[in-house]
Amino acid sequence: MPDNDWQIHQGSIAERGKFILKTGLWSDCKFVVSNAQNRKEFKAHKLILSMSSPVFEKMFQNNFDESENDINIVDIQPEAFGAMLNYIYADEIKIQSFDQACELCYIANKYMMPKLLKHCTSYIWKDVNYTNACRGYEFAKLFDQHQLMEKCKKIIQNQTSAIVTHSSFTEIQLSTLKMILEETALNISEAELFKAVESWTRAEFERRDICGNEHLEEQQAIYSELVPHICFLSMRPTEFAEGPAVSSLLTKDQAFAILMNLSSPNCSYPMPPGFSKMSRKKQADDSNKNIFLGWPLENYTPTNNLPMSESSLNFCCNKDIEIVGVMVMGQIHTNSRPSLGEKYRENLNIYIQDLLSKKYECSSYKSTVEYAARLDIYFSSPIKISHGRTYKLGIVLNQSGSYMSGTLHAKELIYKSVNFTFFNSDQPMFINGIIFSF
Repeated sequence: MPDNDWQIHQGSIAERGKFILKTGLWSDCKFVVSNAQNRKEFKAHKLILSMSSPVFEKMFQNNFDESENDINIVDIQPEAFGAMLNYIYADEIKIQSFDQACELCYIANKYMMPKLLKHCTSYIWKDVNYTNACRGYEFAKLFDQHQLMEKCKKIIQNQTSAIVTHSSFTEIQLSTLKMILEETALNISEAELFKAVESWTRAEFERRDICGNEHLEEQQAIYSELVPHICFLSMRPTEFAEGPAVSSLLTKDQAFAILMNLSSPNCSYPMPPGFSKMSRKKQADDSNKNIFLGWPLENYTPTNNLPMSESSLNFCCNKDIEIVGVMVMGQIHTNSRPSLGEKYRENLNIYIQDLLSKKYECSSYKSTVEYAARLDIYFSSPIKISHGRTYKLGIVLNQSGSYMSGTLHAKELIYKSVNFTFFNSDQPMFINGIIFSF
């Protein structure tokens, strides 16, 4: 049992929330969350859960048996469910991995918690790379996150070879593999792509328990969904003969027809019905297309920030671009000789407003960072900037401390064909650069 005066030792509402969640004090319901590997019980409080989610509110109002307080959850990982409760009770979101972020998104959608969903989506957007782009695509497709879908597809196109050799590739969904094969340009040879399809089908047969010869009909059904999308005409004849021609993915008749077409482009022998006649393009890797444009700030001055300090400027651009984020210098230490690598807790918001439509987009950033480090702060998704329109770009510093501010005297900055024009830029700025693409 907790001490009688436990409230005195818990200084904030969040700390008290975490305390009653951890101890189960006054709990009136219990969740049993389990999967094949793990099982965990969580004591909770109907009132607090109902305040946080309309789904919990309706669940406790309708058909909830007071005599049977156990609520079984089988579609969620126990660790992710615990993270959701920590968010509800203490307003803390601690995401430790890409997979956990995807799991929390599922939970946030299931229990109708839009703030949690937005935070998790933002984490996924920043963290997506070749090791998880396929998983990210599947997540984005499930939740209709179209911009994230396109970002994941771009990574898949640019870094195909690295993706198909990663251990997670054989775990992707059939529909995701079909999407990859239907792309007109990939950064991989067709022979390497064919080998990846072979590896994936072997893993899929094991998942479906159809590995033996007695399951040839079921295996062929999977082959028929994938193999016709492989661009065999992108291969060299010897490359095809030494690999795909002797693979179980093709029948002898199919292999012969393809080889005839590879050997003689003017061959009148038809390709197998439904097979691609396309020669796939080699996609160049332009995954590093984001431009980091530093601003030539002048008159740098240490500024002691009070919480909620704000700086902003207005700008327009001569062509359509996308603003991805901004560059900010972290706090400077008040000690003239700080310890190497010493860190502090940063907390800030960035925003863009279209001054014509008044549409407003913002993103929050909370992280432990080193003093005086350059921070690249990203919006949850790229912000489309239309040429000729005026936008307001700003930052709000929520953390007390000392920051370097400077003045942007330049009225124009040019990067290749992109021309930025700035207005009211003579005020001290905490933003010292912009991240964009075009």
